This record gives sequence, structure tokens and C-alpha cells, in this order.
Amino acid sequence: MAELLSSIGGRFACRAYRNTPVADAEVDAVLEAGRIAPSAVGMEPWRFIVVRSDAARKKVAAACFGQPAATTAPLMIAIVALVDALAPGSAYVEARLAAEAGGNPPPQELRDMWQSLYAQNDPKAWAIAQCNFAAAQMMLQATALGLATCPMGGFDEAALGKALALPRGEAPALVLALGHCAEPQGERRRRGMAELLTRL
Repeated sequence: MAELLSSIGGRFACRAYRNTPVADAEVDAVLEAGRIAPSAVGMEPWRFIVVRSDAARKKVAAACFGQPAATTAPLMIAIVALVDALAPGSAYVEARLAAEAGGNPPPQELRDMWQSLYAQNDPKAWAIAQCNFAAAQMMLQATALGLATCPMGGFDEAALGKALALPRGEAPALVLALGHCAEPQGERRRRGMAELLTRL
């Protein structure tokens, strides 16, 4: 328990990175942490794009308004929300419901549950919110590996979609800068438990 809390407490948003490569095995571990993240009804409405080439990083950094984390990180991981794929009855939804049903044909009540959830939510906003689960796990895995991250939700959506060559029906959810931080972690500024906790 203490080891996990140490990683959670050690995570911080790094905004300036050293020009040191990140090993492929480390990138793979961070991606795996995102792959196995929880998602409602097992929909996993995400995919990941590793942005490593100089040309691609420049385009993504520009779409992220030139934020220091985007311009200095040796690589970024874009988390992309699958939106149109979530329509009830789509091949993607049927495959995910079948997986949720243990590889069997999904029962009607599971289809009805998804239909209800889909109808009561904005699919794009819902998918992006789900992507944050994957992002959180990826950041913690990076911290455990001694790497730094910075989640960037501020970007020009159209420009970022073009930089990532996203097809219609997908939307950028978040961009994670990843690398070795060039600056020490600052002082933690979090509210105390007494201020934010209510017990019923």
C-alpha cells in the first residue's frame, strides 16, 4: 500500500524535459497501464498514438498552443476517444458487449443497459471522460518507472485531430507529455483530508 501511495504522491506535472530518450520497454509499460484501465460496461472507448518523430511532435506541440511540456518532451502519447463507434448496435459495441458477457452473445439486458447509458449521455463527452481513467493509470505507471508526465487538455481540437490524422468519429481526449523531467518537483499544494472529506 505504501509503495502505491508513494507513486501517487510522487506524480506531478512536469513542464520541462531533458533531451533524454525514453526506452521502448518503458513506453510499452505505460501503454499497457492504459490498456488495462477500467471502463464502464467494458467499452474501452480509447486508442493511443505515440508521437515521437520530430515532425509529428512539432505539429502536436503547435496544436497544444506551444505549451512547454509539449515542446520539450521527447515523446507524447495522445489518448483518442472513440465516439461514433459507441453507437448501439455497432460492430464495436457488439464486440465489447460480447467480451463483457465472457465471450458469449450479449444478453438483451446488457444491450438495453448500454442503450440507456448511451441515450442519457453525450457520447463524445462520455468517451473523453472514460479516457481519463486510462490517462491516470498511465501517469502512475510512468511515475513508478521514474519518468515524468504532464497531462495536456488544452489544445486546438481541429488542429490536433489533423496532426494526429484522426478519422471522422474520433476525438482527441488528452495528450500526455512523457520523459525525464529537467526540473525538481515543486511543493505539493493539496487540500487536507479534513477539508474535503464528508462521512455519511
